[in-house]
Amino acid sequence: MAEPFEYLSHARLVYKDGYRYAYLGEVPEPVIYGVQGALREYYGAKEGPPMASTLDHIVAAVAG
Repeated sequence: MAEPFEYLSHARLVYKDGYRYAYLGEVPEPVIYGVQGALREYYGAKEGPPMASTLDHIVAAVAG
């Protein structure tokens, strides 16, 4: 059986032009969170390319 260990997640958020850039641990490129579809309308977000929301990432993480 593997030895127990402790994992600390390090994340830094940068807000820029209505998007959230999440720098996660040692990964050099940020994950960019935005909105799309009905969420864009609900939040009144400005037009732009559709970007996955935090909800999209949570659903994908749980599904797979």
